[in-house]
Amino acid sequence: MPPRDIGLIALVILAWGSNFTAMKLALEEVPPFLMVGLRFAILVPLIAVLKRPALPWSRILAVGALINMGQFAFLFAALNAEASAGLASLLIQMQAPLTIALSFLVFGERIRPLQIAGLALALAGLGVFAASSGGNVTGLGLALLLMAALSWACGNLVLKRVGRVDTLALFIWASLVPPLPMLALSVAVEGPAPFATIAAMSAQGWLAVIYVALASTVLGYSIWGALLARHPAALVTPFALLIPVVGVSIAALVLGESLTPRDAIGGAIILAGLALTQMGAKRSR
Repeated sequence: MPPRDIGLIALVILAWGSNFTAMKLALEEVPPFLMVGLRFAILVPLIAVLKRPALPWSRILAVGALINMGQFAFLFAALNAEASAGLASLLIQMQAPLTIALSFLVFGERIRPLQIAGLALALAGLGVFAASSGGNVTGLGLALLLMAALSWACGNLVLKRVGRVDTLALFIWASLVPPLPMLALSVAVEGPAPFATIAAMSAQGWLAVIYVALASTVLGYSIWGALLARHPAALVTPFALLIPVVGVSIAALVLGESLTPRDAIGGAIILAGLALTQMGAKRSR
């Protein structure tokens, strides 16, 4: 892989890893459901310049409901009250083993021995967090993060049946789904004055929301899609394991978060499990 593409991978990993700290900062001013709606409302105007993918509306809406809306509604709820940004960047990666397990259950896809070992390790690491919940992540926070990972994994099953498609365009068009349902849910649950909340946001709050929307979706998916078009997936996707490492590091630098020894052990076990699932997928390909 040429140095230019290594640099692009580093840029994407930095954008996606720092995204969790930006989410935490935005949630200081905006409640979670309103934050989901606002984040994707910012992206909706981009449909004017990106052609709709040649897919049935049912699949675009499914991606919007499961990945754009479901994943982030649970993730933001966890970050708002119960989970640190660093650990959220790690635990959300449970989507990878969950996707493998669901692909086996739904599509009958074969699971390689290395992937089974990776699943077992990831679950063992998750058990460490469940046994020591509190501090960086409580039991409720862990449950919300797992629901976010499950929503992402279910969305991945939809993506498996999409085939080759412009990923950025797909996620931009899928951004049509969250704004109105999340606005309605915010009014029902978070209070009747969402527009007053938006009007009162500071410059830091707006920058955080815009960063979450643009860095994660526009920058991240456009570069990642280009890299996957130029290189085998088995060469590119393992770099995603660096996202939680960057996420934990940036959360420590910006938010002053720190891992307990038990959190570090659990996180290392989960990362080892994720690495094995990647190795198993690579051997399969």
